[in-house]
Amino acid sequence: MTGPVTVNELFDLKGRRALITGSGQGIGLSIARRLAQAGAYVILHGRKYTTALRDLSKELSTLPGGSGLILADLSTSQGCAALMQEVQETYGNLELLVNNAADQGIAALCDLDPDSVTAMFSTNMAAPMLLTRDFARQAKSGAAIVNICSIEAIRPGLGHSHYASSKAGLLQFTRAAARELGPKGIRVNAVCPGLIDRPGLDKDWPEGLNSWIKNAPLQRIGTANDVADAVLFLASNASRFITGSSLNVDGGMNCISGW
Repeated sequence: MTGPVTVNELFDLKGRRALITGSGQGIGLSIARRLAQAGAYVILHGRKYTTALRDLSKELSTLPGGSGLILADLSTSQGCAALMQEVQETYGNLELLVNNAADQGIAALCDLDPDSVTAMFSTNMAAPMLLTRDFARQAKSGAAIVNICSIEAIRPGLGHSHYASSKAGLLQFTRAAARELGPKGIRVNAVCPGLIDRPGLDKDWPEGLNSWIKNAPLQRIGTANDVADAVLFLASNASRFITGSSLNVDGGMNCISGW
């Protein structure tokens, strides 16, 4: 982009088609809503049809950009291939890809079983790699990819050895993909969320929640909209000279010695 632009123009996604994986709840839902509000045509994805996906699809269909919906199981290579094929046949080439779908199981290292490890890496690492490959084959200069990683890619939590490892791998893949796709004009970046609020968190993990709020420099946990706004920045022309980077959205928790 050259020449003067307004702030609104920097964040304007009109005419851009965006696929957000795992957009039926939480962070993915908020990302889909935010990109749609910025004018993008948003293609929602879920493993199965849910009330939340139905309601979100109806909501976004009223916005100027519009929306679509595709179901696919991203835990298999066949599911990834089918998703991208259907997207292209139904909606045409994409300009934006947000790899958000993830498996976040909890298990002590000594209790890990092979199936859970395979499932974790299939969804959290193999799927983004395969979707990025197929996206890059059809994308033109100016396209952008945002991978949703985690601060656990840098600082793992207890019981998250397989999850943290998969996110660390995704973070390194982000850098590798940025290097390879840069000459094509395709940017690849990552967002690393910290603890994000969700229904029931205060009851499921009160000690962790209280510890986080006590230690985080901003003294609160994150919201899905905090992550969505970071994704909007990295998907937009406001970040046109940024690639291979990761943006921590953690209230400053990465600044302290422990949590």
